[in-house]
Amino acid sequence: MQHRLLLVGGPDVDSRIDLIHYLREFCEVVVAGSQPRLVDRFLKVGIPYLPYRLNRQTNIVADLVTLRQLIRIVRQVRPEIVHAFDTKPAVFARIAAWIGGVPAIVGTLPGLGTLYTSSDLKTRLIRLVYEGLQKTACRCSSLTIFQNNDDLALFVSRGIVTEEKSAVVPGSGVSTDVFDPERFPMEQRVEIRKQLGISTTSLVVTMISRLTRSKGVLQFGAAAQSLRSSGISFLLVGDPDTETNDGLDDSSVRRLKQYVHCTGRREDVPAVLAASDICVLPSYREGIPRVLLEAASMGLPIVTTNSTGCREVVIDRENGFLVPVRDAQRLAEAILLLAGDADLRRRFGARSRELAIDRFDLCKISHQILRIYRTLLTPSRPFSAPGVLTSHGG
Repeated sequence: MQHRLLLVGGPDVDSRIDLIHYLREFCEVVVAGSQPRLVDRFLKVGIPYLPYRLNRQTNIVADLVTLRQLIRIVRQVRPEIVHAFDTKPAVFARIAAWIGGVPAIVGTLPGLGTLYTSSDLKTRLIRLVYEGLQKTACRCSSLTIFQNNDDLALFVSRGIVTEEKSAVVPGSGVSTDVFDPERFPMEQRVEIRKQLGISTTSLVVTMISRLTRSKGVLQFGAAAQSLRSSGISFLLVGDPDTETNDGLDDSSVRRLKQYVHCTGRREDVPAVLAASDICVLPSYREGIPRVLLEAASMGLPIVTTNSTGCREVVIDRENGFLVPVRDAQRLAEAILLLAGDADLRRRFGARSRELAIDRFDLCKISHQILRIYRTLLTPSRPFSAPGVLTSHGG
């Protein structure tokens, strides 16, 4: 008899569909997410989907509505496992599961985001409230999963969670058979560039991200501006973020577009990466960024920051370069070094592909998660975090 899993995510919960397919080997899965438009997408792959309301900003009334709806969903589904992903869902879904008497409650925190990259008064006050909520959610949980050791150590040091109820699983995995450079012959890559409206002959540097400050979009734009006479094409794939204070204002976006080709959100990420020569993500802090896993799987050299989460995917001077956070000049220098050395790009790219398959393949990540489920549903077997904890050895 299969166990029933309620997987709760935010607006991009559909990005976990490939992971869910693996989890269905062990569980009957029901998904709850904050985008009603995703009902049809999940229906097409045979996964029940229940929408709920989620406000990404600080709003007590909206948060109480979210909690009430999640309690209703838990009581409707009656799962044996609730696994919540993302910042707010990992708080309110875990509390709702505890109220609903769910036997196994798990929360995965993909990253700590802007709350831990800024120190202004407003951010500090929001962080104080957030940590109180997370502490409550962690106490309600069987286990809290982090994507890197830095975030786990921070939460333990602040008394938000105990080591005994924590583990590290390095990201949500990447489908290395889907994100495979061998699937895209040269003619197709040229055609993709034509569709994107970029040169078919220039070197292409791609960033895939929402247009937010904490992702390093301004530094990406500044690097593109400083290299505007180099013949390098800079491509930014992602939508503006209008729901948080971290998003770029209209004037910043207009300046960015003077030096960067912005496409908006696209669904054909493997094709976009296939048409690229270098992947860049100058983020200030991450859990483990999915786009870097995808770029690595596509055999691309990577330039990213020496920051929490990003350095889990890139080993400096082995499959890419790590540069300081908020340093557009060093970012531009690393891009230029790679742009001028095709052999280095090939060597870094090959190593990226090896790391993606060895450490981040979706099959391996899903097996770690399933092992956690089995352990938590076996009361006679005490949970042992070191048994599932996977850290970056580089």
